[in-house]
Amino acid sequence: MKIAVIIFAVLIMLGGGAVSVMKWLLIGPFEPTGEELAGLQEPREPPRFIDMDQLIIPIFQGEKVIANIQIHLKLETLGEANESKLLRLLPRLSDAFWRDLYAFIPRLLRKERQLDATVIKERLRLIGEKVVGKDVINNVLVQSLVNSPSR
Repeated sequence: MKIAVIIFAVLIMLGGGAVSVMKWLLIGPFEPTGEELAGLQEPREPPRFIDMDQLIIPIFQGEKVIANIQIHLKLETLGEANESKLLRLLPRLSDAFWRDLYAFIPRLLRKERQLDATVIKERLRLIGEKVVGKDVINNVLVQSLVNSPSR
């Protein structure tokens, strides 16, 4: 009985491995159809990058500024229409980013000692979707993140 269970488990693993390899190599039942093949061969337009002005967020303790956070961002989008929409809405987007980070960064620094660029990146992407709409901003790239203490 043990031998039968072991043989069955090995056959299941071999079958799963064979299916995975066929799917990865796109052969057998996973071979792309005509429509899918056209989509695979179609050259995509390269992404467009839009530089934003540097965001400077002051961090207060009491009535004193104890630090300034400087963030340099780039926005990634696809297509000329999305690029022109982003350029047109850039002041509104910059204001939304600044307002959100002004409240969010002090809360983040209370929980953690260091700023995490990936958390900020995802937060800004979500804020960008609210301001300009879905599928306009593909990615928010954090070029630099500097925490400079005030003197």
